[in-house]
Amino acid sequence: MAQPPWVNPFLGSSTWYSESVNLVTELHAVCATLARAQIRYAICGGVAVTIHGATRSTKDIDILIAPVDVDKALDAVRAIGYKFAGLPLVFDEGSARERHVQRVSKIEDGEHLMIDFLLERAAFAGMLANTVEVVLPEGPLWVVPREVLLAMKRMAGRNQDLADLEKLEAGND
Repeated sequence: MAQPPWVNPFLGSSTWYSESVNLVTELHAVCATLARAQIRYAICGGVAVTIHGATRSTKDIDILIAPVDVDKALDAVRAIGYKFAGLPLVFDEGSARERHVQRVSKIEDGEHLMIDFLLERAAFAGMLANTVEVVLPEGPLWVVPREVLLAMKRMAGRNQDLADLEKLEAGND
């Protein structure tokens, strides 16, 4: 199956941490681990921005999962070294923008690697309904659709999110 035209062909060779850690390799390992554990997921955040054609650096992997899969996801990624789970985070609690995040990290070759599991609840409810499969030689990846990514970026509203929105929307012209 050919890659959709919006897939960034350079994703397979990007290094976002240092020469010793390749975030793309790590992304494929995490996604393969979630798939083996039968956890429905969708890549979002900075990696999804790049997949949707607006290249940018990122320091973590953001993945949308169902709230019922949090413990299962933490157990799954523990097998590939993600052993340091933080306390659950809630942003904009009680508002229409309420977001829930479970962070987990590992240290490899002196680098701190982090996954943010964004939970499909509150403001993110229903966002796993229409994921997009990206088929790569390393294996398939599931990504939030562009319109969902735009909604997520608008909701977060940080400077980086606004810059991402500008790049993604400029790609429409």
